[in-house]
Amino acid sequence: LFANFKKVLHLPQFDGYHHYPVDIHSIKSVKALENIQESFIANLYDELSEDEKVALKVVTLFHDTGKGRKQDHSEVGAKLILPFLKHLKISNKLTERSITLIKNHILMSNVAFKENIHNEKTLYKFMSKIGDAKNLKLLYILTYADINSVGGDTFNSFNSKLLLDLYRSALEIAENSDRITDAKKRLIIEKRVQKNIDFQLLTRVQQKKILSIESNLFFFKHSIDEIIDIAKTTREIKEYDFTLKNRNSLTIEIYRKIPINIGYLLSTLSHLNVVNMEIFTLFDGVKYFRIDFIKNVEGNELVEIQDIIDSSFDMDKEVVLNSVEIHKNEINLDCEHSLTHAELTVHTKNQKGLLSYIMDCFENLNINIVTAKIHSSKYKARDSFLIEKQNNICDNVDKIFKLLTKGK
Repeated sequence: LFANFKKVLHLPQFDGYHHYPVDIHSIKSVKALENIQESFIANLYDELSEDEKVALKVVTLFHDTGKGRKQDHSEVGAKLILPFLKHLKISNKLTERSITLIKNHILMSNVAFKENIHNEKTLYKFMSKIGDAKNLKLLYILTYADINSVGGDTFNSFNSKLLLDLYRSALEIAENSDRITDAKKRLIIEKRVQKNIDFQLLTRVQQKKILSIESNLFFFKHSIDEIIDIAKTTREIKEYDFTLKNRNSLTIEIYRKIPINIGYLLSTLSHLNVVNMEIFTLFDGVKYFRIDFIKNVEGNELVEIQDIIDSSFDMDKEVVLNSVEIHKNEINLDCEHSLTHAELTVHTKNQKGLLSYIMDCFENLNINIVTAKIHSSKYKARDSFLIEKQNNICDNVDKIFKLLTKGK
C-alpha cells in the first residue's frame, strides 16, 4: 500500500529494545497515538489543529521507514516522507515541522533516559535541535506513541515522569527569550516555595534551613510539595528512617544521619533493576537517598527489603560484589559539566551488580554522588553519575579509571 514500507516490511530489530518488526511497530505506534492513556499528553494532542493531527499521524506511521539501509534511518526517513506530505497538500511550515520530527524522533527519549535533564547546557542543546515550543509539543506526543509501541514495559511510570520533566523544563526555555541560568531557575523555584502555605507555617529557622540546601539539583528535581515534605521528614530524623512506595514501581527513600553501607544495600538488591538514584545533603547532618526501581515487588519481598535496609546500617557487613568488567574506553569524565558538578558516564555491557560495583568504587575514593541515571537494554548499560567536584576528582582521573577498570 505504501512504497515507503518496502524496505522495512517484516524487518526484525535485534537491538534488545524493540519487540516487534519495524512494520508492526509502526502500526502499533499509530494505535498508541489514537489511544493516548496519559491525560496530560491527551490534552496536548486535543489542542492540535486538524492539519497538525494529520501530519503527526503520518510522521508516526513513517518514522522508522528509513531503517534497513546503511545511512542514518532518521535522515532517510525524512526524505521518504516528503512526497507523501506533498500529496496530502500539507503546508510548507507543517512539512518543515514533520521533517524535524522524523530527524529527531529518538532525541527526546535519548535525552530523557540517558542525560541530566536538569542541566542548562543539556536543555539548550536539546531545544537548539527541536526549534520551538510547537515542535516540542509534537515531539513529546510522537515520543509517547513510539515508546508505547516498542513492547514490554519500556513505557513505565518512571520513564513517563522523565519525559514529562524534560518537556516542562525545555518548554520553559522555549517560551523565554532570556537565557535561564541555573541560578535564575533556583531563584524562581525558591520564590514559589516561599509562597506555599505549608512553607509559611514553618518557623523562620526551618524555612531558612530549606532555602539553605546547597544543591540546585534538589530544587530542580522535586516539586514544591515534595521539597517541603522531605524537609519536614528531615527535621524528625534521629539516626535514620526510610519509606517504601510500591505502587506502579518500587521506590525507596532513606534519610540518615549515621553512615549507610550503600554498596551492601545495592549489592543485596541487585536482582532488582535500578533505573535512578539520587543522593542529596539536606540540613542538620541528614543525607537523603532515593532509589527508583523499574518494577514493583510482591508479597513478603517488601518485608525482606525493609530488613535489608535496616541491615545496611551495619557498617561491618561485607559487600559481596559480582564480577564486573569495565574497559577504559567505556568511561568518560566530563569535568566541565557545570561549575559544581562533573559527570561520569559508563557505557558498557549490561552486567548484574554493575551499579553496586561502581558505587563501591566511589565509596573507596570518597566521591560524593548526587544522582545516578541508569539506562540499560538487554545487552548494554549506559550509566550516568553526577558527582560533586570535591577531593580534586578532576585531578585524579587516572586513579578513578584505574579503580573502575581494575587496572586494565
